Amino acid sequence: MDQSKKPSATTTPEPNDDDTSKLKSLFADGKLVHPYLSREFFQDSSSSTSSPKDHVTLNFVDLAASLAICCGVTSSCSSEDDDKLACTISNKIISTALTDEDIQRRRLQLAAEIDGGGSGRKHIVLILCDGMGNSILQNTLNKQSFLNRNNQTQRLRAVFPSTTPAALTSLATASWPGIHGMPGWNLREKMGCDFPGMTTHPPVQLLVLSDHIKDAQSGKLASEMGFDSWDEVFVEQPWARHVGGTSSDGSNSKKPTTKQRRMIYINAYNGDDYQEWSQGTIMNDKERKRKHSDATDFSEWQMGKQSSEKKKQSSSTLFETAKIEETAFDTLGEPKGSVDAIQYYRDGINAALDLIVKAERHDEKTFTYLYTAHPDKHMHALGVEHIEVRNVVNGIERETERFWRVLGDREALLSGKYDVGSSSGVVVEQENRLKKEDDAVDATVMLTADHGHVTVQPEDMVVLPECILELLEYACIGVHGKGRHGYLNCRAGLQKPLQQRWKAIDELHQHFLLLTIEEAIEIGLFGPKHMRMEVRPRLGDFVSISIGTKTLVTPSENEAFCHQGCCQGAHGSLNPEEM
Repeated sequence: MDQSKKPSATTTPEPNDDDTSKLKSLFADGKLVHPYLSREFFQDSSSSTSSPKDHVTLNFVDLAASLAICCGVTSSCSSEDDDKLACTISNKIISTALTDEDIQRRRLQLAAEIDGGGSGRKHIVLILCDGMGNSILQNTLNKQSFLNRNNQTQRLRAVFPSTTPAALTSLATASWPGIHGMPGWNLREKMGCDFPGMTTHPPVQLLVLSDHIKDAQSGKLASEMGFDSWDEVFVEQPWARHVGGTSSDGSNSKKPTTKQRRMIYINAYNGDDYQEWSQGTIMNDKERKRKHSDATDFSEWQMGKQSSEKKKQSSSTLFETAKIEETAFDTLGEPKGSVDAIQYYRDGINAALDLIVKAERHDEKTFTYLYTAHPDKHMHALGVEHIEVRNVVNGIERETERFWRVLGDREALLSGKYDVGSSSGVVVEQENRLKKEDDAVDATVMLTADHGHVTVQPEDMVVLPECILELLEYACIGVHGKGRHGYLNCRAGLQKPLQQRWKAIDELHQHFLLLTIEEAIEIGLFGPKHMRMEVRPRLGDFVSISIGTKTLVTPSENEAFCHQGCCQGAHGSLNPEEM
């Protein structure tokens, strides 16, 4: 890039298209997808007589809230005080479209659908295949395949940013990224106030989907960097902490009026810090190290376990976990990688069936959450179109259909003869043709993804020029997703020069929208309400949104992946393939 064209910090920029207006136009044209507003909402409504409420779509957060309702958590678990903790910038665009009452009504309707129309479905199963968005299914599987036949392509949208930490934390808390505090990877945060000659804690880059919740830069645990508890990292409680009528302090808030569901979590990461948190655990470092010598954090938090004996008695007996294996990174791209991924997913399906059988024999209701990191893990390393990605998706298709067919025959399920080889799904399907509906297990099964994917070719990788970097303290960017919604922290007072220089560089201005965080909040990208005060500092000054496949990468990533054919899979922006 020609550095001779670098404008000075005092240069008055020529008139440029307003990126906020451009974003709304892209929403209206369907080239980008808003997290919960339809394209019609952004089109000229002067000729339309419909209500703005008609243009609100269901989002991943609505699914999470509906699942919480089905599990007996009927009210918000938010600990926020709107007046005291809200950021002063609120979402203006949604104010006429959706009220709190509208949101709750939509979620109750979805919960009733999941729970069998009010009849109280005995088993509810959520399968989350990381990265397996609509476009992946449509471009990989036959139109008449089991998943494509049953897929409701317009039913649900991802959160923004369309990344795993943002989505899984929304799933765990039933709240938006602007509320729960994890709108992305490696978010920059600093605890405490410094004084002359005295430093409290240095800035950290929060990494939560890891063995432990920690600072990605130093590798130190969050507790060593000024965070007294996981709740200071996530700032919002997981709804699983309230399962069984238990409040956040362990007291019995209200006894459930119906039989409580057994909560079943199946993944390769149970025991990590993030899973622990999302399952509702409150645990200090000493307790965690004593309990798990190989622990990572998210599973404890997610599942709602409590550290004191009182809390354990009130809720943890409702929780059960199963751990499956994870595919080795060095096998990705080889046949062994896809074979292993399918086998481990099959193991997860079998674990779910085993636990449902156990529940059937004890006349228990269940909620089962099965998570697999595939095909996301393969796509990040290989791109979307690779043959091994196709193999993984086809394997997930076969095993999911087998799961559904087995649930269709309660007698076969209780016999335990459902893991008899790759042809078992076909055999069960043939037998089910002769079965009546009364012979099926009373279950709702949902399969979804946290986001989709795009392929980023070497020519799509963009390195920020020096004239931009010299204005920044931190650029939260990266090839696998962060660079598709880059959070930029300016050096103090240099926000305007950054905007000027960005607009003067065609490669940046043409392929990325540069919004202030306040503009992104106002247009509702982080949710239909305000952003919590604790969350706002983590996003810096600007977010750069990719409007195609161009992705901001670090210099080291550019060097590693600049070779011909070295494509990568990525997500995190608002493209239809990602949302």
